[in-house]
Amino acid sequence: MEENGTGRDCRHPRVILKDFLSAEECKELEFIHKSCCTVGYRPNVFSTTLSHLIPTRSSHLILPFVPIRERLKEKLEESFGCEYELFVEFTGLISWTKGASIGWHSDDNRPYLKQRDFAVVCYLNSYGKDFKGGLFHFQDGDPTTIVPMAGDVVMYTADYRNIHSVDE
Repeated sequence: MEENGTGRDCRHPRVILKDFLSAEECKELEFIHKSCCTVGYRPNVFSTTLSHLIPTRSSHLILPFVPIRERLKEKLEESFGCEYELFVEFTGLISWTKGASIGWHSDDNRPYLKQRDFAVVCYLNSYGKDFKGGLFHFQDGDPTTIVPMAGDVVMYTADYRNIHSVDE
């Protein structure tokens, strides 16, 4: 395995953070999502975005997002040694229900997504306790499978080095 001096595989740059979000933060974000979500970008997926909260007269619910998003951005910049401050392109809460899955892809896999350099996934609930299915798999590198646990965060490059899928 090629390493970049940090103990991480530089061929598949990713960081797993255990318990990054507190149980209270997870519950608050889950409440916001359940209160305001709308049909998502694929079947059996629901979404709550910052831009969605404003026109639905729920802008007060943006407040919990902002400090968490900033903490995540700062941690990503630190973990990946970013020279410049990152611009956050998308912030949302996404829930996958029974029947939802997505095959192998990178998060910059469309021409309109090529500006994406990194992706961050924060889990608000736990596999086996709150749901079954939904395992996150990387095609190559370690770890290959992420078992979702409330409060955990996965950060990775959005390009071909971190092709991934999510089980139903």
